[in-house]
Amino acid sequence: MERWNIADSARIYNIDNWGADLFTINKKGNACVHPSATSKSSIDLRVLIDDLIKRKIKPPILLRFMDVLQGRIASINRAFKGAITENDYPATYQTFFPIKVNQQRQVVEAIATYGKRYNLGLEVGSKPELVAGIGISSGNNLPIICNGYKDTQYIETVLYATKIGYDITIVVEKLFELEKIIELVKKTGIRPKLGIRVRLSSKGTGKWATSGGEDAKFGLKMAEIITAIDLLEENELLDQVKLLHFHIGSQITKIDKIKTALIEGARIYAELRKTGVNIENVDIGGGLGVDYDGSKSSYFSSVNYSIEEYANDVIYQIKNICDNAGVECPNIISESGRATVAHYSVLVTNILDTKTQRLAPDFEEDIEASENLAPTVKKLVDIHKSIDRYSLREDYHDTMQLIQEAVSLFNLGYLNLRDRAMAEWLYGKIIQKINSIVEKIKPIPEELQNFQLALRQTYFANFSLFQSIPDSWAIDQLFPIMPIQRLNQKPDVIASVADITCDSDGEITSFVGENGRAKFLPLHKLKKGEDYYIGFFLIGAYQEILGDLHNLFGDTNAVHITFNKKTGYMIDTVIKGDACWETLKYVQYKGPEILKRVREHLEKGVAKKKVSIEESSHFIELLDKTLLGYTYLEE
Repeated sequence: MERWNIADSARIYNIDNWGADLFTINKKGNACVHPSATSKSSIDLRVLIDDLIKRKIKPPILLRFMDVLQGRIASINRAFKGAITENDYPATYQTFFPIKVNQQRQVVEAIATYGKRYNLGLEVGSKPELVAGIGISSGNNLPIICNGYKDTQYIETVLYATKIGYDITIVVEKLFELEKIIELVKKTGIRPKLGIRVRLSSKGTGKWATSGGEDAKFGLKMAEIITAIDLLEENELLDQVKLLHFHIGSQITKIDKIKTALIEGARIYAELRKTGVNIENVDIGGGLGVDYDGSKSSYFSSVNYSIEEYANDVIYQIKNICDNAGVECPNIISESGRATVAHYSVLVTNILDTKTQRLAPDFEEDIEASENLAPTVKKLVDIHKSIDRYSLREDYHDTMQLIQEAVSLFNLGYLNLRDRAMAEWLYGKIIQKINSIVEKIKPIPEELQNFQLALRQTYFANFSLFQSIPDSWAIDQLFPIMPIQRLNQKPDVIASVADITCDSDGEITSFVGENGRAKFLPLHKLKKGEDYYIGFFLIGAYQEILGDLHNLFGDTNAVHITFNKKTGYMIDTVIKGDACWETLKYVQYKGPEILKRVREHLEKGVAKKKVSIEESSHFIELLDKTLLGYTYLEE
């Protein structure tokens, strides 16, 4: 075996760049997670999975590392604290977590607990999220910002929550909302904190660029802001406007786009202050991105800036505009949900041993023994024997032509099934030989750069792409994927990763590679009797809530883990994944009704002696066990 070490694996999976010093490889060749970027403590993911399986918690398992979550909250606040000090900024910074990014109760509760020292708040965008936010805030005194479209019930709930002591700011997205607010204020006599969302001309980058700009879905145009101010003043509510809000999109990849938006937003704030609107807070929205592929570029799965650079630009640009305009600097709020939760969540699942590697045919003896090979097959044999780096291009082109010829001859009836199978087997052997030669050639000839796709095998993983990482399917989002063991061994297979849904789209063919986006994932050959696990990293933002029930595969098992100096780790919470009866219930099937119907049908079969009593009883037991069991494969 070619010499290989963990540094080689770190390089090909690019872990040192996307891992943010939270994910590494240990001397055993296993992937590890650290509680913070500066911690030497770590949890071995392979050991952890083995321990969880001993506890009867089966893959796929969603691992939520709560210390990582706490560390991300701290790092964002630390960056802004440093920027405030460096720029001598006279006001404060406050983080708000937009719960749409991950509404899981245990996650939001943990964020509320970890964020207390930073006066963290919650951002909500719908009536259900408002109720959730009020529930979490109760006893924690968390401030809440309300975005999104609002009806009368939404607004009235905010008003009465305000009256009984909740700190809630309701952001005006549209003028018709403002009219409703004014009407309800008159009716109830309750004066809420108000914010105004402005529609900037500035736009972000990437998939969510349309969140900003003049055609954006939310926010008031400049003329509408003037109208809103007049309405508020007329109804003696202008003094209740405490916040100016703008947002140019999620996962903003370029820092210059952020700077442009900050300058425009700060200028609007300064002008409003000059007209007598005593806004105290500027909410710059979300957009702080995550470097999913580790390229530190402006590609939509990356960002070309750090948290520190982002914080420094926010503070500097707003202070500069305010100083030049001669107005008070505002308190700054950001809603950096993605950057807060992306890193804390890892999905680990097993590769299914389909045994195809061990059952693949071998025509070596047949070819050596036969003197009457079909001409096309004979030409492929000759290429396989003679190919070297000097004839590489010519032999590659000839091979591609010959395999097409073999298919055509088979379709015309001039090549039998065994001859075609031999041709395909030889094609694979030649491609493998080309690969071994090309690996040593620098640079790789352009026409040979994509040939490795012919070697790509499909590894079936026990998960649903649509449930666990839907953005990979929906918007071609890259997520780091790598095996969690054998990382001290050279991978000997190039693969795609397919899920277990009955959908051809349930396959991942784009991966984070050494040099950016790759069309295959290096993996190891499966060993008999060994479980082989892969991890999907940086999936904490949106994926846990956007997942759907394709083929009725439900939520996976989830485990909340914290670090412990004595034992290595502690399991805080185990959330059992959906059973089959639960996902059936989502689509209006009821387990007891299904069993009743089947039992009635079986009794008729027993009466007609089409099935025995024992067989009938066994089938009902199987159905009952299936209804109670995990939606994913268990054996």
